[in-house]
Amino acid sequence: MNIYEVLDKIIVNKRYKLSSALFDDKYRDELIEKDVILFDLLKNISSIGTEIHNGSIKFHPLFTTADGRRTFSVEDITEEDFSMLEAMELNRVPLVLRALISDILWSQRKVYSAAMLAAEAYWNLFILWYTDDDNIGTIDMIRRAVCISLQIKQESLFSDICAWVNDFISQKAVTIDGFFSLRLMELFAEQKMYDVSAFPDVLDQMISSDHDNVSKVEQAYELKVYCYNKLKKNEEAKNANIALAEYYVNFAEQTVQRDMLGAMRAGNFFQKAIVLYRNSGEKEKAENTHRRLVEVQKDIPKLMVPITMELDIKGVVDNIHVNMEGLTFEESIIRLIQMFVFEKRDIIKQRVIEEYKNYPLSHLFGENIVNERGQTTLALQPLDIRNLEGDTELLELHMHQNALKNQRIVGDIWIKNILLYIRNKYDFDNSMLEFLVKDNPIIPAGRERIFQSAVSMFIRGEYYEAMHILAPQVENLFRNIAREVGGLTVTLENDGSSMEKVLSSIFDLPELLDCYDNDIIFTFKGLLNEKAGANIRNEVAHGIISEEACGSGVCLFFGAAVIKLLSFTSVSCYKILKNSERLKHFEKPGENALKIIDKREK
Repeated sequence: MNIYEVLDKIIVNKRYKLSSALFDDKYRDELIEKDVILFDLLKNISSIGTEIHNGSIKFHPLFTTADGRRTFSVEDITEEDFSMLEAMELNRVPLVLRALISDILWSQRKVYSAAMLAAEAYWNLFILWYTDDDNIGTIDMIRRAVCISLQIKQESLFSDICAWVNDFISQKAVTIDGFFSLRLMELFAEQKMYDVSAFPDVLDQMISSDHDNVSKVEQAYELKVYCYNKLKKNEEAKNANIALAEYYVNFAEQTVQRDMLGAMRAGNFFQKAIVLYRNSGEKEKAENTHRRLVEVQKDIPKLMVPITMELDIKGVVDNIHVNMEGLTFEESIIRLIQMFVFEKRDIIKQRVIEEYKNYPLSHLFGENIVNERGQTTLALQPLDIRNLEGDTELLELHMHQNALKNQRIVGDIWIKNILLYIRNKYDFDNSMLEFLVKDNPIIPAGRERIFQSAVSMFIRGEYYEAMHILAPQVENLFRNIAREVGGLTVTLENDGSSMEKVLSSIFDLPELLDCYDNDIIFTFKGLLNEKAGANIRNEVAHGIISEEACGSGVCLFFGAAVIKLLSFTSVSCYKILKNSERLKHFEKPGENALKIIDKREK
């Protein structure tokens, strides 16, 4: 048999029926010798995946593994392969394979005759596959037929497609379930020469008939606005946006329930409505909706059901007592910083990457970072699983979020209990912390006393007061370091005025990164300034951080990090550590120091 006879035998023109698995070796053995190589090539091509958009197509390997291995790709087609494909009698190839081969020749080689065949093949596949009751996957066929026919100015085919579409929109668009009608209308609304005058009335009918399907209604309103803009009916477009905003508000009010999910969904709809009102000049409606949004957001923290677990921290407490026993007050502070570790940036990065590789399904969607007032401070997008390190800025945000989770645990379990031990064991005052700040070159001149007072407050458990001093003073400390090493920490405006750069710019100064430990900079950047991190400095600067939040694990971690930071450049700390025999012996906590209690064992 020749290649065309074999293809007719193994390929039927049904949806999803093109696969490399169809090319069984038993058919290969039946071929005449000259067609064997072509058979192998067509088998590989049949494994290629496609991603079809209104105006383009992308070919990609069907599978790509984390280590970079992949199945056959269009890039693997050689010059010799293309010559074989161009020499084929494509009219004799089954439709579904003909469409793919012809499109590859057109998209990759600009073979005009192949483009004509591809457009016709896609249109014929659409007619063959589409039914009113089953249209899944057919929209891609008409998309590609329209795109290619317009590219090569095949007007007769485009006219035939338009005639079918016009009949469909006038007779069936409202009654067809799913999103097929909307996607079809979007496709033709984008075509310059297509008249969309009939679309708004049809879309109104679709909105009325499926009013509870928020995704469908949203898409219909947005398409309606697009059509009015295309028709240059600006007032109608504005009114359609206002109508969508009112729909969002009404739907949000229906969605608000006494659970977190309902409140968060409602908040999302209110936010969309606010943007639409603002863009439409409806200032008062935007402000009223914003007030309602704030009311809803206040309830979200109350509705959140915490994930609780029972922990046995006896091993932690025992380890703290063993390491603290017999120390002076000054030695106990140094022991605290011995037990505190700045996590390495590369380790955090690797942990994020490994979590994505090991649990890809749990990282398919983004994550909204919500503060204690229920407001979304950051919509954290997921990393691209195919290229986890491609977007370095996004990866860093994920690293800050990952580090934050560890910082909360360390603060809540270790730092909290160490501080409790110190407060119960020692009677101390501010003067006893002079050793940490005296002649400490990292502290800006004249700031020693305020650092000393803030650290004393922190150790005494006056966390609310301590955070309000430490956050801005640590910011100034890093500004001072950056200046000392030649970093430019101020801006210069065109009118000659200057102002301090924002903190994020300070942490990113190359002079600071070149001269100072990058793991420490990364830690404080997340603690002080990142929305994906603790963001303590901004919470304090705006006066919105609560007393309860200042005693949380991450704030305790921040306080301990400040003490550790000061200790690095304290001569007195070094002397105490050098001369103390007790501090030279440190017992590491056992693997089971912290246990999660299985309630089933009770």
